Amino acid sequence: MRSVAASVARPHARPRVARRAARALPARSAASASAAPSPPEDTAEMLVLGLTGGIGMGKSFVTDALRALDVPVLDSDASVHALYAPGGGAVAAVRGAFGDEVIGADGGVDRAALSKLVLGGTTKHDENMRELESLVHPLVEEARAAFLERADAEKHAFVVLDIPLLYEKGYEKTVDGVVVVSAKSLAKQRERCLRRDGMTEAKLESIVARQTPDADKLKKADVVIDTGCSKEETLRSVEALVRSIRAGKGGFEARTFKAEA
Repeated sequence: MRSVAASVARPHARPRVARRAARALPARSAASASAAPSPPEDTAEMLVLGLTGGIGMGKSFVTDALRALDVPVLDSDASVHALYAPGGGAVAAVRGAFGDEVIGADGGVDRAALSKLVLGGTTKHDENMRELESLVHPLVEEARAAFLERADAEKHAFVVLDIPLLYEKGYEKTVDGVVVVSAKSLAKQRERCLRRDGMTEAKLESIVARQTPDADKLKKADVVIDTGCSKEETLRSVEALVRSIRAGKGGFEARTFKAEA
Protein backbone atom coordinates (compact mmCIF):
# COMPACT_ATOMS: atom_id res chain seq x y z
CA MET A 1 0.00 0.00 0.00
CA ARG A 2 1.31 3.44 -0.96
CA SER A 3 1.15 6.34 1.45
CA VAL A 4 -1.03 9.23 0.32
CA ALA A 5 2.02 11.37 -0.33
CA ALA A 6 3.55 8.75 -2.62
CA SER A 7 0.36 8.08 -4.62
CA VAL A 8 0.72 9.48 -8.13
CA ALA A 9 -0.44 9.56 -11.73
CA ARG A 10 -0.39 12.20 -14.46
CA PRO A 11 -1.32 15.92 -14.53
CA HIS A 12 -4.98 16.88 -14.67
CA ALA A 13 -6.62 19.41 -16.97
CA ARG A 14 -9.22 21.82 -15.70
CA PRO A 15 -12.33 21.20 -17.87
CA ARG A 16 -15.05 19.56 -15.81
CA VAL A 17 -17.69 16.93 -16.34
CA ALA A 18 -21.14 17.32 -14.81
CA ARG A 19 -21.18 16.67 -11.09
CA ARG A 20 -23.84 16.11 -8.47
CA ALA A 21 -24.34 18.66 -5.71
CA ALA A 22 -21.72 18.25 -2.99
CA ARG A 23 -22.37 18.34 0.73
CA ALA A 24 -20.88 21.19 2.72
CA LEU A 25 -17.19 20.74 3.47
CA PRO A 26 -15.26 22.42 6.29
CA ALA A 27 -14.08 25.91 5.36
CA ARG A 28 -10.49 26.00 4.09
CA SER A 29 -8.02 28.83 4.19
CA ALA A 30 -6.95 30.51 0.95
CA ALA A 31 -3.61 28.71 1.17
CA SER A 32 -5.10 25.24 1.54
CA ALA A 33 -7.76 25.91 -1.09
CA SER A 34 -4.98 26.25 -3.66
CA ALA A 35 -3.08 23.21 -2.41
CA ALA A 36 -3.88 21.06 -5.47
CA PRO A 37 -3.62 23.26 -8.59
CA SER A 38 -4.42 21.88 -12.01
CA PRO A 39 -1.36 21.76 -14.28
CA PRO A 40 -1.64 22.47 -18.00
CA GLU A 41 -3.36 19.89 -20.14
CA ASP A 42 -1.27 17.10 -21.65
CA THR A 43 -1.94 14.31 -24.11
CA ALA A 44 -1.21 11.29 -21.87
CA GLU A 45 -3.68 8.44 -21.46
CA MET A 46 -6.34 9.14 -18.84
CA LEU A 47 -5.71 7.61 -15.42
CA VAL A 48 -8.66 5.76 -13.85
CA LEU A 49 -8.71 5.16 -10.09
CA GLY A 50 -11.27 3.10 -8.23
CA LEU A 51 -12.49 4.29 -4.85
CA THR A 52 -14.19 1.97 -2.40
CA GLY A 53 -14.95 1.38 1.26
CA GLY A 54 -17.53 -0.27 3.47
CA ILE A 55 -20.91 1.22 4.22
CA GLY A 56 -20.63 4.13 6.66
CA MET A 57 -16.89 4.56 6.11
CA GLY A 58 -17.09 8.06 4.63
CA LYS A 59 -16.88 7.58 0.85
CA SER A 60 -19.37 10.37 0.17
CA PHE A 61 -17.34 12.90 2.15
CA VAL A 62 -14.18 11.93 0.25
CA THR A 63 -15.82 12.03 -3.17
CA ASP A 64 -17.30 15.46 -2.39
CA ALA A 65 -13.80 16.62 -1.46
CA LEU A 66 -12.44 15.26 -4.74
CA ARG A 67 -15.10 17.07 -6.75
CA ALA A 68 -14.29 20.28 -4.90
CA LEU A 69 -10.74 19.85 -6.24
CA ASP A 70 -12.07 19.48 -9.81
CA VAL A 71 -11.61 15.72 -10.00
CA PRO A 72 -14.39 14.03 -12.01
CA VAL A 73 -16.04 11.28 -9.93
CA LEU A 74 -18.55 8.71 -11.15
CA ASP A 75 -20.83 7.61 -8.29
CA SER A 76 -22.01 4.08 -9.04
CA ASP A 77 -24.83 4.30 -6.48
CA ALA A 78 -26.04 7.56 -8.04
CA SER A 79 -26.02 5.84 -11.44
CA VAL A 80 -28.26 3.11 -10.01
CA HIS A 81 -30.56 5.70 -8.43
CA ALA A 82 -30.99 7.32 -11.83
CA LEU A 83 -31.80 3.96 -13.40
CA TYR A 84 -34.46 3.36 -10.72
CA ALA A 85 -36.02 6.82 -11.02
CA PRO A 86 -39.32 7.32 -12.90
CA GLY A 87 -38.55 6.73 -16.57
CA GLY A 88 -35.15 5.27 -15.69
CA GLY A 89 -33.54 2.59 -17.81
CA ALA A 90 -33.93 -0.20 -15.24
CA VAL A 91 -37.56 0.33 -14.23
CA ALA A 92 -39.17 -1.95 -16.83
CA ALA A 93 -36.66 -4.77 -16.28
CA VAL A 94 -37.04 -4.62 -12.49
CA ARG A 95 -40.83 -4.61 -12.81
CA GLY A 96 -40.65 -7.62 -15.11
CA ALA A 97 -38.45 -9.55 -12.70
CA PHE A 98 -40.06 -8.66 -9.36
CA GLY A 99 -43.55 -7.43 -10.14
CA ASP A 100 -45.59 -4.30 -9.55
CA GLU A 101 -44.98 -4.50 -5.80
CA VAL A 102 -41.51 -2.96 -6.27
CA ILE A 103 -42.82 0.00 -8.30
CA GLY A 104 -43.76 3.16 -6.43
CA ALA A 105 -46.67 5.51 -7.00
CA ASP A 106 -44.38 7.80 -9.02
CA GLY A 107 -43.59 5.04 -11.50
CA GLY A 108 -40.02 4.52 -10.31
CA VAL A 109 -38.56 1.58 -8.42
CA ASP A 110 -39.51 1.53 -4.74
CA ARG A 111 -36.07 0.90 -3.26
CA ALA A 112 -37.43 0.00 0.18
CA ALA A 113 -39.74 -2.64 -1.29
CA LEU A 114 -36.96 -3.97 -3.51
CA SER A 115 -34.57 -4.16 -0.56
CA LYS A 116 -36.93 -6.51 1.24
CA LEU A 117 -36.61 -8.94 -1.64
CA VAL A 118 -32.82 -8.82 -2.10
CA LEU A 119 -31.44 -8.18 1.41
CA GLY A 120 -32.05 -10.66 4.20
CA GLY A 121 -29.45 -13.41 4.07
CA THR A 122 -31.65 -16.29 2.87
CA THR A 123 -31.01 -18.34 -0.25
CA LYS A 124 -33.99 -16.68 -1.93
CA HIS A 125 -32.68 -13.22 -1.09
CA ASP A 126 -29.32 -14.15 -2.61
CA GLU A 127 -30.98 -15.49 -5.76
CA ASN A 128 -33.00 -12.29 -6.12
CA MET A 129 -29.86 -10.19 -5.66
CA ARG A 130 -28.05 -12.08 -8.40
CA GLU A 131 -31.00 -11.60 -10.75
CA LEU A 132 -31.17 -7.89 -9.95
CA GLU A 133 -27.43 -7.47 -10.54
CA SER A 134 -27.70 -9.26 -13.90
CA LEU A 135 -30.29 -6.68 -14.96
CA VAL A 136 -28.71 -3.52 -13.57
CA HIS A 137 -24.96 -4.02 -13.95
CA PRO A 138 -24.92 -3.85 -17.78
CA LEU A 139 -26.74 -0.52 -17.57
CA VAL A 140 -24.26 0.76 -14.98
CA GLU A 141 -21.42 -0.30 -17.29
CA GLU A 142 -22.97 1.78 -20.07
CA ALA A 143 -23.06 4.81 -17.75
CA ARG A 144 -19.43 4.20 -16.79
CA ALA A 145 -18.31 3.97 -20.42
CA ALA A 146 -20.14 7.22 -21.26
CA PHE A 147 -18.55 8.96 -18.25
CA LEU A 148 -15.02 7.89 -19.27
CA GLU A 149 -15.50 8.91 -22.90
CA ARG A 150 -16.87 12.29 -21.84
CA ALA A 151 -14.03 12.90 -19.36
CA ASP A 152 -11.45 11.93 -21.99
CA ALA A 153 -13.06 14.18 -24.59
CA GLU A 154 -12.84 17.06 -22.10
CA LYS A 155 -9.12 16.30 -21.67
CA HIS A 156 -9.17 15.14 -18.06
CA ALA A 157 -6.16 13.03 -17.19
CA PHE A 158 -7.41 11.82 -13.78
CA VAL A 159 -10.84 10.44 -12.88
CA VAL A 160 -12.26 8.42 -9.99
CA LEU A 161 -14.87 5.66 -10.06
CA ASP A 162 -16.73 5.30 -6.74
CA ILE A 163 -17.55 1.56 -6.63
CA PRO A 164 -18.86 0.24 -3.28
CA LEU A 165 -18.38 -3.46 -4.21
CA LEU A 166 -15.12 -2.96 -6.11
CA TYR A 167 -13.23 -5.91 -4.64
CA GLU A 168 -16.30 -8.09 -4.26
CA LYS A 169 -17.06 -7.90 -8.00
CA GLY A 170 -13.46 -7.92 -9.25
CA TYR A 171 -13.47 -4.32 -10.50
CA GLU A 172 -9.93 -3.76 -9.22
CA LYS A 173 -8.86 -5.38 -12.51
CA THR A 174 -10.57 -2.59 -14.48
CA VAL A 175 -8.84 0.41 -12.86
CA ASP A 176 -5.26 1.66 -12.60
CA GLY A 177 -5.22 1.78 -8.80
CA VAL A 178 -7.50 1.55 -5.78
CA VAL A 179 -8.17 4.09 -3.03
CA VAL A 180 -9.84 2.65 0.08
CA VAL A 181 -11.76 4.92 2.44
CA SER A 182 -11.86 3.66 6.02
CA ALA A 183 -12.72 4.92 9.49
CA LYS A 184 -10.59 2.01 10.77
CA SER A 185 -13.23 1.30 13.41
CA LEU A 186 -16.11 -1.14 13.10
CA ALA A 187 -17.82 0.50 16.08
CA LYS A 188 -17.72 3.89 14.35
CA GLN A 189 -18.98 2.32 11.13
CA ARG A 190 -21.93 0.74 12.95
CA GLU A 191 -22.74 3.98 14.80
CA ARG A 192 -22.79 5.99 11.55
CA CYS A 193 -24.94 3.46 9.72
CA LEU A 194 -27.58 3.09 12.42
CA ARG A 195 -28.15 6.86 12.33
CA ARG A 196 -29.42 6.54 8.76
CA ASP A 197 -33.15 6.62 8.08
CA GLY A 198 -34.54 3.14 7.53
CA MET A 199 -31.40 1.33 8.68
CA THR A 200 -31.86 -1.57 11.09
CA GLU A 201 -29.46 -4.00 12.74
CA ALA A 202 -30.68 -6.80 10.46
CA LYS A 203 -30.35 -4.73 7.29
CA LEU A 204 -26.88 -3.55 8.27
CA GLU A 205 -25.74 -7.12 8.98
CA SER A 206 -27.04 -8.22 5.57
CA ILE A 207 -25.18 -5.40 3.79
CA VAL A 208 -21.93 -5.92 5.71
CA ALA A 209 -22.07 -9.67 5.01
CA ARG A 210 -21.87 -8.92 1.28
CA GLN A 211 -18.84 -6.65 1.66
CA THR A 212 -15.17 -7.57 1.90
CA PRO A 213 -14.00 -7.03 5.51
CA ASP A 214 -12.38 -3.66 6.07
CA ALA A 215 -9.11 -5.26 7.18
CA ASP A 216 -8.86 -7.10 3.86
CA LYS A 217 -9.56 -3.95 1.87
CA LEU A 218 -6.81 -2.12 3.74
CA LYS A 219 -4.31 -4.84 2.85
CA LYS A 220 -5.20 -4.70 -0.84
CA ALA A 221 -5.40 -0.90 -1.20
CA ASP A 222 -2.89 1.19 -3.13
CA VAL A 223 -3.88 4.22 -1.02
CA VAL A 224 -5.93 4.53 2.18
CA ILE A 225 -7.84 7.68 3.14
CA ASP A 226 -8.54 7.75 6.89
CA THR A 227 -11.98 9.09 7.86
CA GLY A 228 -11.75 8.10 11.51
CA CYS A 229 -10.02 11.41 12.24
CA SER A 230 -11.30 14.97 11.97
CA LYS A 231 -12.82 16.17 8.71
CA GLU A 232 -9.99 18.67 8.34
CA GLU A 233 -7.41 15.87 8.58
CA THR A 234 -9.29 13.80 6.01
CA LEU A 235 -9.42 16.79 3.66
CA ARG A 236 -5.68 17.27 3.99
CA SER A 237 -5.17 13.61 3.03
CA VAL A 238 -7.39 14.02 -0.04
CA GLU A 239 -5.54 17.20 -1.05
CA ALA A 240 -2.19 15.42 -0.65
CA LEU A 241 -3.37 12.55 -2.83
CA VAL A 242 -4.60 14.85 -5.61
CA ARG A 243 -1.52 17.03 -5.42
CA SER A 244 0.84 14.04 -5.74
CA ILE A 245 -1.11 12.60 -8.68
CA ARG A 246 -1.12 15.92 -10.51
CA ALA A 247 2.61 16.32 -9.89
CA GLY A 248 3.24 13.03 -11.71
CA LYS A 249 5.55 11.64 -9.01
CA GLY A 250 5.33 7.99 -8.64
CA GLY A 251 3.61 4.69 -9.18
CA PHE A 252 0.32 4.69 -11.03
CA GLU A 253 0.29 3.90 -14.75
CA ALA A 254 -2.65 4.78 -17.00
CA ARG A 255 -3.35 1.50 -18.78
CA THR A 256 -7.04 0.51 -18.45
CA PHE A 257 -8.78 3.22 -20.47
CA LYS A 258 -8.21 3.51 -24.21
CA ALA A 259 -9.98 6.28 -26.06
CA GLU A 260 -11.95 5.35 -29.13
CA ALA A 261 -10.16 6.25 -32.34
